[in-house]
Amino acid sequence: MRLTLLGTQGWIPTNARETTCFAVEDEDRLLVFDAGTGLRRLVSPPCRSMVERCGEVDLFLTHYHLDHVCGLAYLQAVFPARRVIVYAPHESVTGVDPHEAISGLMRPPYNPRPWRELPGVELRVLREGINEVAGHRIAVRAQVHSDTSVAYRVDDALVVATDTTADPDTAAFAAGARVLLHEAWYVGGLPEQDVPASLRAGYAAHSEALAVARLAAEAGIGRLVLVHLNPLEDEGSYGAMAAAAREVFAATDVRPDGDAIELGDET
Repeated sequence: MRLTLLGTQGWIPTNARETTCFAVEDEDRLLVFDAGTGLRRLVSPPCRSMVERCGEVDLFLTHYHLDHVCGLAYLQAVFPARRVIVYAPHESVTGVDPHEAISGLMRPPYNPRPWRELPGVELRVLREGINEVAGHRIAVRAQVHSDTSVAYRVDDALVVATDTTADPDTAAFAAGARVLLHEAWYVGGLPEQDVPASLRAGYAAHSEALAVARLAAEAGIGRLVLVHLNPLEDEGSYGAMAAAAREVFAATDVRPDGDAIELGDET
């Protein structure tokens, strides 16, 4: 399996980075995690080839904040003539009925067609714990965020944990995985003096990079890639954050959008 980072930014897309979206090629299937603006990278080369090679798409949503679901409006352009199965966490996990949430977003006047009229698109619900999807064991775990989000684990290959605080239980969930994609919003203490009061709650709902690195070290993973990066920072800040995290967990990196990682390679 091969992972491609389609969107590694949080909240606001920038010229260099789109909002959260990751794609895993698995033979003739494409597993996509979140539908941020990064989904649009699949429309054109070089990422378009992933769609051309796949016969079916499995798209997993972590939660319903707009920077993670706006790409649902792109599905017909991104995946023409493809069956797309959208997976969302059960209401018992997040407190939100996924059918109501997505139907409420994908309807006139916000979208030209109602969700249920989109051809080839199907919504399925995942419960917390282990789910069998497309020949994989997909584990689902609730996370602490401003609205409850979920983390996903694909076998022992990949863990996606974004829009969450640095939760110690993530270490057990990710234990032994080859690659952990974990959000990192800031480094060091909460920057209360430098951040407007209106944004401080958002910082508290996200993860500090050194705490994430400690989770990765405890989990014994192969590689940590910091994602859902703060758009109010710049590339220099991301590099400095990754360097600081490497002092805690050496196999830590920040990668550009479009980079690919072989999930069988732990080096």
